[in-house]
Amino acid sequence: MRKRFILAIICFGTLWACQREEIMKVDEEVASLNFPKTKYLSEYKNDSLQFLALFNSGVEEAVLYIPVRLSGKIADTDRKYKLRIIPEESFGVTEGKHFTLETEQVFRAGRYIDSTVLKIDAKEVMKDKVDGRLYIELVPNENFEKGIDFYQYMIVRISGAGLTSQPTFWNKNSLGNYGGTYSAIKAEKFIELNNIPAADWLAPNKSVLFAYAKKTYEWFEANPTYDNGERVVFKGVVEF
Repeated sequence: MRKRFILAIICFGTLWACQREEIMKVDEEVASLNFPKTKYLSEYKNDSLQFLALFNSGVEEAVLYIPVRLSGKIADTDRKYKLRIIPEESFGVTEGKHFTLETEQVFRAGRYIDSTVLKIDAKEVMKDKVDGRLYIELVPNENFEKGIDFYQYMIVRISGAGLTSQPTFWNKNSLGNYGGTYSAIKAEKFIELNNIPAADWLAPNKSVLFAYAKKTYEWFEANPTYDNGERVVFKGVVEF
C-alpha cells in the first residue's frame, strides 16, 4: 500500500484582513477566483510554494492543497473551475511521472476558500533528483471570470535533490553543539533519520533534540562516511 502524506497549506485569519482592500476591488456580483500570495502569508516565498522531497523521508505520494479564494457571492452548489500549466514557465518535472494535476477541479458549495489539489510522486522526484517548477494558472470559465492578475497564478517549486544551503533548523537548535561543524551530509542524514518535516523545524524540547542527535551520531559511528577524503563525525561539545 502506498504511503500518502498530506501537506495542507492553511490560510485563514490575518489573510482576509490584510488582503481585503485588494479583493474588494473586484465586483462582488461577479464570481472570480484568486490564489492567495506571499505578503499576506508567512508560508509563501514570493509567489511560490516549495516541495522538498528530502523533508518527506519514506513518503511515496505527497498531496499539496493550494488555497483558492473566492471573490463574489458564496454559492449553494458546487462549481467547477479550470487550471492550466504554462509550459514556457515550467521545467524539470514530467506530468504523470513526477506530478498529477487535474485541470478541472471543484469549488465546493458554501465556501469562500477551497483548495487546488496537486499530487506529487515523491519517490520519483527523489529518484530523479528533480529540480523543477510548475507554473499553474487559473482559467476563466462559465462559472468564474478572471480575477486579479497577480493572483491568477501560483508557482510550485519541486526538488528531489539534497541541501544546497544550510537549513535554518541547524542554528535554531544549536546543532553545532551536538554535531560539530555544519555540513550538508550531516544535516541530510539528521533529516532522514529523524523525519524532520521542514527546514525551519524546532525541537519541542532538549530531550528530543538530544535523542535525535544521538541517533545521528551513532549512525555515523556505525557507517563510516567520507566527505572530500575526511571521515564525517557527528560530534560537538555535547557528550553522548
